[in-house]
Amino acid sequence: MNRIFTGIALLIATLLQLSALAYGGPLDDYYLQQFGEANSAQLQKAVLSVTADVQGAAQCGMPIKKGLRRDWNLLEASTQKVLAKQLALPALSGTPTSLTSSGGHFIIHYTTSGLDAPNIYDYTVDGVLYHGINYYTGLNLTSAADWATIVGNAFETAYTFYQNLGYHMPPTDPYDVYLGSLADKKEYGETTDISKTPSSGFPYASSSFIEIDKDFTNSIFHPTTYTPLQSLQITSAHEFHHAIQYGYNYYFDIWYAEATSTWFEDEVYPTVNQNYSYIAAWFQNSTRQLDLAVDSSAVSTGAGYGRWIFNRYMAENHTTTVVRSFWEALAPIAPTNGQDIPMAPVLDSVLSISYNGTLSTDFFGFTKRVYTRDWQTHSNEKYLIPPYSPITSFSVDPLNGTEMTPSITLNHYSFAYYKFSPSSGVTSLSISVNKGSGIQTALFKNGSEINADASGTSYVTNGLGTSDEVVLLIANTTSTDGQSASFSSDGKLVVLSSVPTTTTSKSGGGGGCFIATAAYGSYLHPQVQLLRNFRDKYLLTNAPGRAFVALYYRLSPPLADVIARHAVLRGITRLALTPIIFAVVYPLISAVSLFLFIGGAMVFRLRRKKNARSHAHSYSIHATSSRF
Repeated sequence: MNRIFTGIALLIATLLQLSALAYGGPLDDYYLQQFGEANSAQLQKAVLSVTADVQGAAQCGMPIKKGLRRDWNLLEASTQKVLAKQLALPALSGTPTSLTSSGGHFIIHYTTSGLDAPNIYDYTVDGVLYHGINYYTGLNLTSAADWATIVGNAFETAYTFYQNLGYHMPPTDPYDVYLGSLADKKEYGETTDISKTPSSGFPYASSSFIEIDKDFTNSIFHPTTYTPLQSLQITSAHEFHHAIQYGYNYYFDIWYAEATSTWFEDEVYPTVNQNYSYIAAWFQNSTRQLDLAVDSSAVSTGAGYGRWIFNRYMAENHTTTVVRSFWEALAPIAPTNGQDIPMAPVLDSVLSISYNGTLSTDFFGFTKRVYTRDWQTHSNEKYLIPPYSPITSFSVDPLNGTEMTPSITLNHYSFAYYKFSPSSGVTSLSISVNKGSGIQTALFKNGSEINADASGTSYVTNGLGTSDEVVLLIANTTSTDGQSASFSSDGKLVVLSSVPTTTTSKSGGGGGCFIATAAYGSYLHPQVQLLRNFRDKYLLTNAPGRAFVALYYRLSPPLADVIARHAVLRGITRLALTPIIFAVVYPLISAVSLFLFIGGAMVFRLRRKKNARSHAHSYSIHATSSRF
């Protein structure tokens, strides 16, 4: 028996050692991996495999740089030493030089030799021909200085545009822009903060600098579709607004920062239109949440980029100054525990105070416009906006006694569409919706909205033919997760196509993993992402799991707030979460360990009962003997 428990004890000790090895300094591992400095140990690869696509094919390097600065004090000294260069001013190859832009607001730093030098002319390496800037643009540049001058002009255009809109300019003027090789990072540009620079009305402002790709001629920038000059233009508009954002409040919410910068690409340079390519990833993904964290599945969910179209709706529904109002309202807000400030409540507050509205109303209006496509500006570009994408498409047959009652659970500020195609013999369709208080619905026939009955839950469409379509919109227009709705019809619904309806939650609170975020100090932490991935893949895909998640969302925020304020509680919580995280990464080992532990416990209990019976029997014999 002792051997059994010795073996179990050794197994548990080994697992704890593996756990410590796998999760020792995981936030350090995360940033080392993101910046290409990680070791190749198998355990580390296992831990980071879930988050390997966080940076992926990201278009802007600001989010990871901002996260590194925010989490800097949580990293080990050795990690800080390796990654210090990521936050320092760029060290360009060759002999760097600089010039001041025509308007005097920018200093363009560049080099004429080495990896970071702009490729002006075509060149050949190992028999392979590479095209330079002149090939794609026809600018007939003669030197790197010519290109640096054009870079300065692009940034001056952005500066004047934002200044005319009344934006508060960054605290540093002239502002530093560096031309370097970013193709290997798959980045157009990155804006990095330098230091807190408070001023009157902007107590949390920060200075910054920008680095953009040296020439945008690498194939990842699609130079045959968007010339290097066009890529430069949209990058200058995008990155300089990040500089403005830092000048308002360092603790901005990344999803809205990216949505704003991407929106302005088409406002400052309306003929390039590259930002339209991001929208489909948001519209066509099962997760259509407005404030989804940029760090999760950046490309597949549209990250912050695709959600720029929401700003277009806001500008059309109000004025272009509404977006500036959001950033102005953010400026004086103090962060909580050094974390980024969720932007959705800021939007709601501004709309309520200054525009006689709410985020709920505007979000629902936006979801309608996604379907109706009645965009009011940039009319010549409407065709570039992808159409709505239904969660499920149904064929509607005459009711024959069987009826389907589809249902969906939506997290905050998210939406879904259902499409109905009448089959022959169906001339009318009634749809009844059973919904929670946070759900709003609308029904459309061929693009026109159908009024609901007095209860707001039933719709009737008449005069249907086989070429018509009926679309039901269901939207959670609140800040509360887990809002559910179901619907039924007077016709038989036959599924034609469907995509998963899993939704991802809570960007501001670490993707909904409140306690884990509080324990590990960052929603970018690998353990938080592991748990979030487990939630999305195994809990939100079934009814019991969704019920558990909804209960967790209701109960955990107050506890998370307490944990975040006490270092001892954070340590205890991390210790408590370690077995759970280990089980997520190593389910087989965990299952075997649990089996052995339960088996050992059962053997121990049976052995104990047997010994007790044997002892009782011996005592009985002894007692009987004593009476004689």
